[in-house]
Amino acid sequence: MLVPTLALAKESAIPSLPLVVSVADEDGPDGPKPARDAAWIEAQLAQVERLFGVHGVHFEVRAPRKLPNRFAHLETRADRDALASSLAPGVVNVFVVASLRDVDDPSRMRMGVHWRPRKTPNKHYAIVAASAMPTTLAHELGHFFGNPHSPVINNVMSYERTDDELLFFDPAQVKRIKSFARNYVRARELLPTS
Repeated sequence: MLVPTLALAKESAIPSLPLVVSVADEDGPDGPKPARDAAWIEAQLAQVERLFGVHGVHFEVRAPRKLPNRFAHLETRADRDALASSLAPGVVNVFVVASLRDVDDPSRMRMGVHWRPRKTPNKHYAIVAASAMPTTLAHELGHFFGNPHSPVINNVMSYERTDDELLFFDPAQVKRIKSFARNYVRARELLPTS
């Protein structure tokens, strides 16, 4: 029985998953500037590490990239789809934009989405708006790794929260995240360096 136990322990190890944040420039009175600065992005990534890392899922954050200012304000499905042309291969792609309109209810704005372009649904990425809460990226990565929304208060995948410090993934969500992560690595959708 020792051999299967060792095999199970070996399978449970997930390498650090590569992640790239691409930030759109927004036109301003003094010229283009990033939709969000490095400190804001670091705060989002710190929440990701807090919520995923406790379960053995870590991210290797690679050098950030710049996006042209045409991606600063995403208004339509076509705008979101167009980001597919800016995907970095083999990584979790995260796009930070100045604003993100709800494509189902254009009177509303969104803080983030997990998006699959209509013409290439095998590609997917997270989009986070400058208005996002510090845990929005963690929520969108929860979708990236297969989790739907949850009705449970303070669940990472819920819209209902009393305190970000109380956020959690339940055991079924953690299992799904790990399974998706392993599958992405096995299929070479994600290419960890180690």
